[in-house]
Amino acid sequence: MKRMNVDGLFGFALPSIFFTFLLLCAPLHASAENEAESTLVDVLDAPAKQNKTSVNTLQLGLARAGSKLVSVGERGVILLSEDEGNSWTQAKSVPVSVTLTAVTFSDPLNGWAAGHSGVILVTTDGGNTWQVQLDGYQAAQLAMAEAESLVAAGDERGERAKRNAGYLIKEGADKPILDIFFANQFDGWAIGAYGLAYATNDGGDNWYSIIARLPNPAGKHLYKVVRSNDELIILGEQAAVFTSADDGDTFTKLDTPYYGSFFDGLLLDDGTRLLYGLRGNVWRQSKGKGRWKRVKLGSEVTLTSGLVGSDGQIMLADQSGQLFISADSAKNFSLMGQAPFGGITDIIQSQSGYAVATARGSHPVSDDNLVSRGAR
Repeated sequence: MKRMNVDGLFGFALPSIFFTFLLLCAPLHASAENEAESTLVDVLDAPAKQNKTSVNTLQLGLARAGSKLVSVGERGVILLSEDEGNSWTQAKSVPVSVTLTAVTFSDPLNGWAAGHSGVILVTTDGGNTWQVQLDGYQAAQLAMAEAESLVAAGDERGERAKRNAGYLIKEGADKPILDIFFANQFDGWAIGAYGLAYATNDGGDNWYSIIARLPNPAGKHLYKVVRSNDELIILGEQAAVFTSADDGDTFTKLDTPYYGSFFDGLLLDDGTRLLYGLRGNVWRQSKGKGRWKRVKLGSEVTLTSGLVGSDGQIMLADQSGQLFISADSAKNFSLMGQAPFGGITDIIQSQSGYAVATARGSHPVSDDNLVSRGAR
C-alpha cells in the first residue's frame, strides 16, 4: 500500500495524533517529476537536494556540535548554525532524502543522525558531510542474527524473535528509527517504530540488534533514549518504559501510573526521573524510586521535548509552542511563554536562550521573542 506523503501537512499547532503520525509516517519512495511515467526513486539512493528554502522545512531534531548547532528534518535536510540558531545553512552532502528524526553528537566532530527507512547516518566533520552507516534492510538482517543466536542458545525468546525478524525482512526498509543517542564516541543506541532497538560499541562501525532484550512482546513504538551515569531508559507508547542499570545489556519494565505514551524524559542529577508526553502528562519520581506523582502544568497539549539548563532550571516544550520552566527539580512548573514559530518538536540550549525545531525550520527563542509570557 502506498504511504501518504505528509510533507507540508502540518501547520503551526500540531494535534496530539499528528505528532505521532509525523514521526512515524513518511513515504518510502519519492515520485519522479513526471508522474505519468510512474517512475519511483528510492529515497535511500537519492541524496538530499540543495535548496534555499530548506531552512523553512519541517525539522525534528537538534544537537550541539561544539560551537555549532545541527538540525535534522524532512527529505534528508540537515541544517547547520554557527550563530546559535539565528541563521542556518544546509549541510554540503547528505546521501539520502528520507525524513530524519533525531541527531546526536559525542564531540564537535563526530555525530549521528537517524530517521525513516531505518537509516543511520554518520559524520566526522561536524555535520558538513554525512555517510550511511545503516539502513532498514541491514537492520532487519541484524534482527534475524539476534534471533538465530537466541534460538541456537535455546532461549525461549528465540522463536518469537525469529518470526518478527522474518516480518522485518519481508516488509523491507519501511520502519523509522525515532531516536539515536551516543554517550561517547563509541557507545550508542538507536530505537524506533514497532520495537526496533539497536546498539553499538564502536561508533556505529558495527550495529547489533537488542530488540529481544526489551520486554516488549507487542512491539510497541519506542520514542526516546534517556541516559544518566547509572541508568538507561527507553520510552515508548502505551506506557512502554524500560530501564537498564548495565547500559543496555539487560532491561526491565518500569511501571508507571500513566498508561499513555511518553515522548521524552529527563534523569536529573539528584536521582529524579521525569517522564512526559501525551496530553500534557508529566510524571515525577524522586530519588529512591518512590511513588510516582503527576506534575500538573495546567495544559493538556502533548509535550515533545525538554532539557536541563546550565542554571539547573528545567524546560519543557509542547506541540503548540508553549514553554514551561521549573526551578525546583520539576516539582512545579510555570508557563514561560509561547514561541512564535508554532509547534516545537525539539529544544536545545543556546548561549542567548534556546533554539527550537519546528514545522517551519529551527529558530532561536528567548524572552525577547515570545508571543506571550507567563508569570515567572
